Formats: sequence, structure tokens, C-alpha cells
Amino acid sequence: MTERVTWDGVPIAEEVPHGAAVTVRRQSTYGREYLILHRAHHGPDFAGDWAWTPPTGARQPGEPILDGALRELEEEAGITGVDIWPVDLSGDWARFCVDVPPDTAVNLMDVEHDSFAWVSAADAIRRCTPELIGAVIERADRIPSCRLEFRPLIRDDLHRLLQWHKAPHAVEWFADGPLDIAAAEAKYGPRIDGVAPVRVEVVEIDGIAAGYLQRYLTRDHPEYAAAARDNDAAAIDYLIGEPTLVERGIGTRMIWQYVRDVVLPAYTGVPRIIASPDAHNTRSIRALEKAGFTRGCIAAPGQLDPEYFCVLDRRRTLGSNAASAAPQS
Repeated sequence: MTERVTWDGVPIAEEVPHGAAVTVRRQSTYGREYLILHRAHHGPDFAGDWAWTPPTGARQPGEPILDGALRELEEEAGITGVDIWPVDLSGDWARFCVDVPPDTAVNLMDVEHDSFAWVSAADAIRRCTPELIGAVIERADRIPSCRLEFRPLIRDDLHRLLQWHKAPHAVEWFADGPLDIAAAEAKYGPRIDGVAPVRVEVVEIDGIAAGYLQRYLTRDHPEYAAAARDNDAAAIDYLIGEPTLVERGIGTRMIWQYVRDVVLPAYTGVPRIIASPDAHNTRSIRALEKAGFTRGCIAAPGQLDPEYFCVLDRRRTLGSNAASAAPQS
């Protein structure tokens, strides 16, 4: 098989994703603007297919997905030290997004590009052809800019948690959950007090409590570890409870940021992260896949409530952004 290479001869990863596009956004006096780069191959006036793109490039063999995206962003636009997050990592080409300050400098670092522009979403979509390139911008434009922060669950949150479980988009998946404060206290009190192996965090979106996530080591739950066929992973569960924030692309970012900022520092060295949504919960499964998880084995096949074990490979996805120390409890 002939090795695939870039235009300048650099090998391309055979496994998907083969590369990454990073949509860079900033807020200006004219509204939200997008960074697009002009390729130099056909001269400065060329305006056909592939003339304009967001920072985009191939992933090298064995290169972690996040590392490759950050490398391309630096090589093509000179942008470093920013917090990119996934829009969709499940396809042939990984799609990331990042919001940067209005005064962020852009430096064209290689000969591949001869100019850049900050333009509106409509203008970026119009210039970035073929259609699949413009679709990268269009999809990112539908995701709101927001700030996500995580804090420990406290008892004052239990009433919110019960409301979140009863929300129209969630109630189907929490039918067996606690129905009142007393039941919520019995289930979550030990987790709040730190005497259970499960830890729970509330996600605040722009300062407003909007849902919760929980984490644990599979080895602390032998039946779960056996079903997942993995005694060395960390596992997560999650819920965006506020209905107005569902199906806006926030769930994928929330999962990603929780894994990176909370789970991995807490359980340093775990090689994998597992989540096991109900097999019928397609919205949850897609959020995981877009965050870099792959669908694995199914638990309880043929039963009424089967679950998919979705797995994120820490090294493949996060690479040098993941520590290598021994797991901690």
C-alpha cells in the first residue's frame, strides 16, 4: 500500500481521523468573526475550492488527535496556548473550535498560506468551498460561546438534581432514580461526604448550575468492571439538566472538559475513560462519539435496558496532555 503524504511529503495517519480543522472565533464590535486562511498554491487572487479554509492539516502516523490539531493551529496561524474543544471527533476529519480574545495575533508560519481574514460566519461559509469545508464553519457557528466550570455537588443541589431528572429530555433515562429529597440524600449523601467511591460535580455554564457529572474507577465496582471488561479505567456519567441547553453542542464540550480537567487529574495514569449510556439513548451516544469516545461492547444484549460501553483512549486522543503517573483513587 502506498503511504499517504501531504503536499510537502509528510506522512498522513492511516487511521481516522486523518487530520483536523480548528474553527477559530473571536468577538468583535461587528459580532462574532471567524479566522480563515488563504492557500498560496494558485496565487493570491485564487477563489476556487480549497482557496480559503480554517486552520486545517493532516495528522501524522501515531500522533494523538489533540496534539495534531494544536500543532496545525500553531504551524498555520501561529496561535498557541488556547483551549480548543471538540465539535466532532468521530469522522474522517476531526473538528475542533476555540474562542480567542479579540486581539489574538495571527502569524502565517509556513509558505502554504499567503493571507488571512477575520470574517462573519456567512462570509466564511461562502468563501470556504467545497461545501464540506463551509460546513465546518456552519456547524461551529451553531454552538454558543460559554464558560464551563465544575464544582463538587452539595446538599443544596439535591432539589435541582431531582428537577433535572424530571426534565422532558431526561426523565426516560432516570426512571429508577430517587423521587424525593430523602431518597436523593440516601443515594448522593455518601458521595457528597466522600465516603463512597463515586464523586459528583455540578457543571456551571456561564455561572449557572446546569447539570451534573460523576466519576469513579471501574475497579471499585467489580460487576461493572466485569461487564465493561476493563478493571483499569475510570468511568463517567453525566446530564445537562436544563432543557434550553440541550442539543446545542454543549454536551460534547462538557464531557471533554470534564474528562480533561477533573477526571484525569483525579485518576492520574488511567489509560481509558468509559461511559455506558442506554443503547437507545442516541443523543448521549453521539455526544460521546463527538468527544472522542468509540462505541465498544454492549452490556446485557437482548435485555430491556442494554447499555453501550463507549471508550476514550487517553493516549490516542489527548496524548501529551495526559499525565503518565500511576492511577490514584
